[in-house]
Amino acid sequence: MSRLREWVIEEGEPLASSLQEPSEAPSLGELVAEGARTSADAAEYTLVLEAIREGYLCHYGEARILADADADLLLLAGDLFYAYGIRRLAGLEDLESVGILSDLIRIAADLHARGESARAERLWPVQIMALSCGSGPDHDDLLKRLEEGQDGALETLEEWSRQTADNRGMGRALNATREAIDFRSFRL
Repeated sequence: MSRLREWVIEEGEPLASSLQEPSEAPSLGELVAEGARTSADAAEYTLVLEAIREGYLCHYGEARILADADADLLLLAGDLFYAYGIRRLAGLEDLESVGILSDLIRIAADLHARGESARAERLWPVQIMALSCGSGPDHDDLLKRLEEGQDGALETLEEWSRQTADNRGMGRALNATREAIDFRSFRL
């Protein structure tokens, strides 16, 4: 989060004057640090992930590092955080991860638009698991089913992430990520 805060300071006003220290240390990076695809550059992937999470929270929840910003500024900030995260990810030349996180942003927005905020939150650990270990055809098919609104698709995706984590000895990190997705931080 300190690197994300530094970027906001560099960007300047109007966001810089709204900066605050986050009340809790983020822990979404633990799963990224253990992933076969991401562990070699875990710090950069964690920055990407935290930037995208902050953008999401600016749009749908309560920003962790911005305080006293009006709704219009938060929407703008959310877009900036998304763009910053995806731009950093593009710098890693990891097209699969660009797709995984772009899918997360798009599908979560659709779920929020349908009034399914809790389901959008549940998608986060699944996509972080895909980022860490790779997605594959099963994941991609389930994601399409979720997008189409098919019953049970999210639950099957969650089972996919549990099995993937168990097969790679990453169950504890997946559980920590689930706990880090704080349901109190977004608007239902």
